[in-house]
Amino acid sequence: MLQFPTGRFLVIDIVLWIAGLTPGILLLRQLKLRRSIYAAAVGALTLWMTFTIDFGLGVFFHLGPRIAWIRGSGYVAIAAMWMTLGMVWLVRQSEGVEPGRRRFLQTAGMVAVGAPLAAARVGYTLGRQEAIVHQSELPIHDLPKDLDGFRIVQLSDMHMSPLVSRRQIAQAVDLANEQRANMALVTGDLISYPGDPLDDCLAELKRLRSDTGTFGCLGNHEIYAQSEDYTTRVGARMGMRFLRRESELFKVGDARLNLVGVDYQRKGTPYLQGVRGLMRPDCVNVLLSHNPDVFNVAAQQGWDAVIAGHTHGGQITLEYVHPALNPAKFITPYVFGLYRKEKSSIFVTSGIGTITLPMRLGVPPEIAVLTLRRAT
Repeated sequence: MLQFPTGRFLVIDIVLWIAGLTPGILLLRQLKLRRSIYAAAVGALTLWMTFTIDFGLGVFFHLGPRIAWIRGSGYVAIAAMWMTLGMVWLVRQSEGVEPGRRRFLQTAGMVAVGAPLAAARVGYTLGRQEAIVHQSELPIHDLPKDLDGFRIVQLSDMHMSPLVSRRQIAQAVDLANEQRANMALVTGDLISYPGDPLDDCLAELKRLRSDTGTFGCLGNHEIYAQSEDYTTRVGARMGMRFLRRESELFKVGDARLNLVGVDYQRKGTPYLQGVRGLMRPDCVNVLLSHNPDVFNVAAQQGWDAVIAGHTHGGQITLEYVHPALNPAKFITPYVFGLYRKEKSSIFVTSGIGTITLPMRLGVPPEIAVLTLRRAT
């Protein structure tokens, strides 16, 4: 059954629909008839894709998770309309000017539309490429000798859905198993929305192999899909333990590692309430939190390390052009990779899947391999 967007997602959708229609209205008022008809057609297509189907026809055809494709296509159509507006404006500027400048403006208009669409096509391809292995050392203050070199493989943000296939998740699990890690972690967002193939995702994650087993925490999309209890229960039957404000103690030689997991920590709420009591003295205390934004609080509480996901590394980032061009920086300062604060460390993986737009640009899907090292 189709699940309707709620809360802030509904607000975002409405804002985007309005933004998508605005160029069409402006063009209808200001341009010649032929161009106005074209603009109106694009505007109507955008509205049809993002509104009528999302909230109307979907009910009758029970589109279920396929709504992800409709919504994503609608967002792309909105972006294409704005680019078209820019191209038409540039072409209009060329009217009545010398030929050389007219050719330049017309070319600029074509580039204004073509380049982003080409980038989207590249991003779509890259989002479906095989995951890479991201090796990183995770420094821990006063790490016991028996834990130095302990290797953790982390999978996160699978988002198995119409946008992310079972084959992609299977490939990532195979690659993770090749790392022969001491511990396997899954840090949330197995699927995106209700109706997505959660059982298939769990079946693939069940194949993870490590010396100590597979453990994890839950993400915000487990909340949206109302699948927290189901994921925990079925995961446990399959040999995976999702820690929900719970801990698991491991003995490695003479050292002890205390692994703690929390449910998704909502932005704007007090982070890590009641979790500090799960820390153990004379242990290395590692916290699993889908949301990396908790790191400031975690460092204050004295956690040795935090392992997180959630950001997708920005999913579509142009940081190679300018460091500020990463949308995840609007969510958290801890976007991707390793960060340190006082005696604490956090590693944030860019994860495997995609959400809303079926593409990645500048940030490939990855599995993370973390090696514990004594901080210097």
